[in-house]
Amino acid sequence: MVTGSTSVGVTDQLREFLRDVGARMVVDTVACRPGHPQLLAGLADGRWVVGLPGNPYAALVAAHTLLAPLIAGLSGRGLPPLPRVAVSGDVRPAPGVARLVPVAWEGAGARVVGGHRAAFLRGAAVGDALAVIGDGWVDGAPAPLLLLNG
Repeated sequence: MVTGSTSVGVTDQLREFLRDVGARMVVDTVACRPGHPQLLAGLADGRWVVGLPGNPYAALVAAHTLLAPLIAGLSGRGLPPLPRVAVSGDVRPAPGVARLVPVAWEGAGARVVGGHRAAFLRGAAVGDALAVIGDGWVDGAPAPLLLLNG
């Protein structure tokens, strides 16, 4: 795993290195915010390279959406189903991408907690899950959750 290594543009040296060593790109960016420049590449000898973004919250999102499924697959475990609950709070959906925002349980639903910009971990530290907010989401609508403590 390499963290702080993926971005988009001339500062990204990991993608160039992976091309130079003949790696097979399996995932090369994901349509989510934050964490979109994450990557997964297979090396010829069977090892995997996971590239996580440099911003802390973006790296956390990538670890939950790319690294955790890779580890589960390599160890022969399936992924748990994502609970879908009503999510309330101030979130602006982003056209064409999923926004992952920290939420805390509130009764049978969840409420967005603050502190979830790409460089901040406060929201994830006090949250129970990451809500996957699609571009059609409205306040109070259900959203899938990636559990942080489960």
